Amino acid sequence: MRHPLKALVFSTIFFSSYFTVNGQETLRAYADKIGLNIGSCTFYQAYRTDQTYSNTLKREFNTIVAENEMKASSLQPNRGQFNFSRADDMVKWAEENNMKVRGHVLVWHAQNPGFLQNGSWNRTTLLQAMKEHIEGVLGHFKPKNKTVWEWDVVNEAFHNDGSNGSFRSSFWKNTIGEDFIDSAFAYAHRADPNVLLFYNDYNTSNVNAKSTAMYNKIKKMLDNGIPIHGVGFQSHQTLEEYTPAFIASLKENFDRFAKLGLKISVTELDIRIKLPSDQNALKKQADYYREYLETVLANPACRTFMIWGFTDRHSWVPGTFPGTGEALIFNNSYQPKPAHTALLNVLKNYKTSADFQTIKPVQTSILNTGSRYVFNLKGEKISSYSVLKNDAHTPGFRAANQILVTEQGKRAMLLMNND
Repeated sequence: MRHPLKALVFSTIFFSSYFTVNGQETLRAYADKIGLNIGSCTFYQAYRTDQTYSNTLKREFNTIVAENEMKASSLQPNRGQFNFSRADDMVKWAEENNMKVRGHVLVWHAQNPGFLQNGSWNRTTLLQAMKEHIEGVLGHFKPKNKTVWEWDVVNEAFHNDGSNGSFRSSFWKNTIGEDFIDSAFAYAHRADPNVLLFYNDYNTSNVNAKSTAMYNKIKKMLDNGIPIHGVGFQSHQTLEEYTPAFIASLKENFDRFAKLGLKISVTELDIRIKLPSDQNALKKQADYYREYLETVLANPACRTFMIWGFTDRHSWVPGTFPGTGEALIFNNSYQPKPAHTALLNVLKNYKTSADFQTIKPVQTSILNTGSRYVFNLKGEKISSYSVLKNDAHTPGFRAANQILVTEQGKRAMLLMNND
C-alpha cells in the first residue's frame, strides 16, 4: 500500500521526464524532481517575439510571473473596465508549456490606473474600489487557480529602507489607514477561498527593522484571523552585502516566518554587480545565488524560488540602479553564467530528506478537529489533517485516511498514519 506520508513528500508533478534538453542539463528538470517551483519574471514582448527567450524560459523554469501584465494599471485601466487579454495570453502560454503562474499584484502603491491613483476618495469609497478590483481580478482567474495558485495581495506597504520599520506613505495607507492590508486579504479570501495569499516586500531578506515590522504586522494579522498564507521576499540584492553574517541572518529570518505557519517564497531575486564586472565578481555572484537557494531548500516552508528575469538582455536593474547590472543567470546572449551553473549543481545534488519515512506513529489525543489542509511542495491542496497534542495519550487512537500533525510550540511535525 502506498504510504500517505510518502505521497505527501514524493508525489510531485513531473513536468519534464528528462534532465537534459538537447544534451543540456536544465534547472527545470531537477527542480521538478524535488517539487520546487523555480521561475522567472516574464517580459511579455520578449516571450512573444524572441524565440530564444521563449525557448530558454520554458526549458529552464516551471513557473512564471508577469512583469507588468497583472498589475492594476494593466488589468483595469478604467473603473469597471477590465482588460485581461495579455494576462490571459500569458496564462494560456504557461498552461501549454506545463508551467504555473504567480499572480502579481492586487494592491500596490505604484502602477495604478489614473482613476485610482488620482481619484477623490475617502476611506469607505477607496475600500469599495479596492474590493471591486480584487473581486474582478480573482473572480476572472478563479477557474484557473490550479495554474495561478498564489497571489501577492499587498506589495511593499512598508518604508523602502530596511532600517526603517514604519509604513510607507501611500494613497492606500493615507486614506484607509494601516488596516488596508487586512481588508485586502479579507476581500481576496472571499473572492477565491482556494488561492494562496501572500504579502510581498523588498529589503526584508535578513533580520532588520523593516522585516521585523513586517513580521509583527503579519503575526498580528494571524492572531486576528486575517487569511494570509505566505510571505514573499523580493530579494533584490547587492553583491557587496554578501557575507557569512548576511546568510546567517537570512536563515534566521526565514525560520521565524516559517514558525508562524506561513509559506515562504523568494519572489524576485536578482543580485546586481557594480560595472564593469569581472570573473571574480561573477564567481562571488554565483556563490551568493548558491547560498540563497541552499537556504530555501533547507527550510520546508519555502518551495518557491523566483528570479526577476533570467537574462541580462531584459533586466530592470541597469535602468533603476545606474552603474550596476549583470544581475541575472544568463548573459545578454542567453549563455549561462556561473550563477546558473551554481544553481544547477545545488538542485542536482539535493537529496530529499528521509525524515518523514522514519518517524514512528505516536499515540495522541485530538486537540482541535477543525478543518485544516495539507499542501504538497507545489502548493496544491492534497489532504485534510487533525491537529494533535503529544503530551496526552489515547491508546489505540486511529485516524483513517488522514495525515496527522502534532504541534510542538510553533514547529509542526508530520506523523505516520496509524493504519
